[in-house]
Amino acid sequence: MATQQSAELEKHDAHAHHATDPHAEPSEAWGWHGEFPRATRAAGWICAAIMFIMLIGNHKGWNENVWLIVLGSGMVGILLLDKVRRRTSWRR
Repeated sequence: MATQQSAELEKHDAHAHHATDPHAEPSEAWGWHGEFPRATRAAGWICAAIMFIMLIGNHKGWNENVWLIVLGSGMVGILLLDKVRRRTSWRR
C-alpha cells in the first residue's frame, strides 16, 4: 500500500513540473504555441523601415548612422531570405 502511494506521489510530482496540462492543450505535444507568422513578418518590415527613418535626425557623428544602416540592412536581408525560403520550400 505504501509503495502504491509513493508511486502516485512521484507521478504527481512529475506532472507538477509542467506549467500546462497536456490534456488541456493537446497542441503542446506537436509544438504549436499560437505563433503569428504574417504579423511577425509585417512587424519585421516595419522595424526595418523605422531603422532607416531614424537616419533623419540631429546626429553629430556617423556612429549612429552606421549602426542603423547595418541593423536595418540585416533585418531586410533576413526578411528576404525568409521570403525566398518560403517560396522554394515546396520544391524540396
